[in-house]
Amino acid sequence: MTLVHLRAFCSVVEKGSFRSAARQLGVAQSTLTQSIQSLEKELGVILLARSNQGINLTPAGESFLTRARSITMDCDRALQDIQQWKGEPEGQIALGVTAEPLAELLMPVFSSFTRKFPKVQVHVASGSTKMLIEKIRDGRLDFVMCPLAPNVTDIDLTIERLYSSDASIIARKGHPQAQARSVRELTDCQWISVRPAGVVGGAENRLIELFRAEGLPPPKIAITADSLLEILHIVSESDYLTIEPRMLPGMKLFSSSLITIPIREPLASRDVCLISRRSSPFTQVTQELTSMLISYSRLVHRAKG
Repeated sequence: MTLVHLRAFCSVVEKGSFRSAARQLGVAQSTLTQSIQSLEKELGVILLARSNQGINLTPAGESFLTRARSITMDCDRALQDIQQWKGEPEGQIALGVTAEPLAELLMPVFSSFTRKFPKVQVHVASGSTKMLIEKIRDGRLDFVMCPLAPNVTDIDLTIERLYSSDASIIARKGHPQAQARSVRELTDCQWISVRPAGVVGGAENRLIELFRAEGLPPPKIAITADSLLEILHIVSESDYLTIEPRMLPGMKLFSSSLITIPIREPLASRDVCLISRRSSPFTQVTQELTSMLISYSRLVHRAKG
C-alpha cells in the first residue's frame, strides 16, 4: 500500500467517478482503476461498489476512508512544514467555524494573518458542531471553532476553551411576543432548531431543558434545519422562535431584522472552543493562526470582563 493508492482512493470518493478523479490527479483512467484494484487486492476487501448509477462506498470502504484521508492530509501537512524552511511559508489551512466565532474571532484576525502569510490559502467550512467535529476526526479540517457544553471532553481531541457564550431567544423585529419576560408567555409559540445531532448542550436540548425546568409541556418544535443561516432567515420572515447565541442579532447582517426576547429564566451557556485532533500536530502556519485566535479571544474577553 502506497500514498499513491490512498490518494487515488480518496480522489475517487471525493469526485464520485473514476473519470473525474483521473482528471484531478492527471493520470489515465486505466491507471487509476489499477491502483484501486491493487489496493483492494492487498486489503482483501472491496472498497467501492460500482454500478450503472455510479460509485458507492462499501461498509469496509467507509471505515477505510477515514484512515486514508487522515494519512494523506497528515502527509500534506508534513510537506507544508518542510516547504516553510525553503522560504516564505505556503500551503493551505482548512478550518471549520460556526457563526459566533466566525464573527467574534476569525474576521478580526483574518486581515492580520493574510498580511503576514500572503501565500497561505485558508479554506473556511461552516456547519453544526457535530458536523465540524466529524470532519476533524476524519482529517478533512485542521481545527474548528464551535460551541460545546462545559462538561464535554473527548479523549481523541484537544479542546481549548476560549470563552463562555450566552444564549438568548431570538425573534423577528415586531414579533407579537417581543415584550415577553418569561418562557411561560411563549408556550403557544412555535420553534425552529438545528436538526437534532446528539451534541450535549445543543440548541434543541437547551430548549427542551428550559421548558422541563419550568414544569411546562414540551416546546412546539415545528421545523428543524441543517444550518444556522437557514434558521435565522426563517425566523426573520415569520413568527417562529429559536435559541441561539445572544450576540447574533447585534451583527450587521441581522441587526435590522432580528431581536432578542430577554426572558428572566436562565439559559444554559456553552463554551466556544478551539478543537483539533490530538494525534495530528499543526503545521507552522496553522499554529500561528490558532495562536493569533487564542490571543485575540483572551484580549477581547478580558476587556469585556
